[in-house]
Amino acid sequence: MTTRGQKACLVIDHLVEALGNDPSSSLRRAMILNDIDQHPGTTQTEIMNRLSIDKSAMNREIEWLFNYGCVMRQESEEDGRAKPLEICGYSKRALDSALDYFQGNHNNLKKFLEGVTKILKQEKPTLRDARILSTLYEKGAATKAEVLDNLYNGPATTDNRAYNKLVDEGVIKSG
Repeated sequence: MTTRGQKACLVIDHLVEALGNDPSSSLRRAMILNDIDQHPGTTQTEIMNRLSIDKSAMNREIEWLFNYGCVMRQESEEDGRAKPLEICGYSKRALDSALDYFQGNHNNLKKFLEGVTKILKQEKPTLRDARILSTLYEKGAATKAEVLDNLYNGPATTDNRAYNKLVDEGVIKSG
């Protein structure tokens, strides 16, 4: 039987994979990817309205997703300015794996991401931050070394900085 903490860790791992194996990707970017998958053929304006994201932030996120091969842009038959979006390739496979933990329900994945975002209390929390939180939720208590061992083999300084920031902000206690 998989515990809730293990499920949270696995969901975060699949989202990291869906976002080009980049644990520094924001939870907002994961929400955008989830939204595009839920609404194939959607436009940036529609996503902005559904997720309450400003235009410049949305443009940056969509460019990132496009450049990393996570989404494709289509040509709109009705409006030459609109570029309908669809999730593709490795991102689609990994996101589907994350959605398996929510019985394919995009809204439940969105609620999970929103919940983690609220707990992290940061302006732009990352998947790395979410993995630290999920690891501690799963283990109940762990040393800093144990938590860092469960991250993504990124630069030690980056992992340490993320952990220390969560301690400094009072989100987690150092153990």
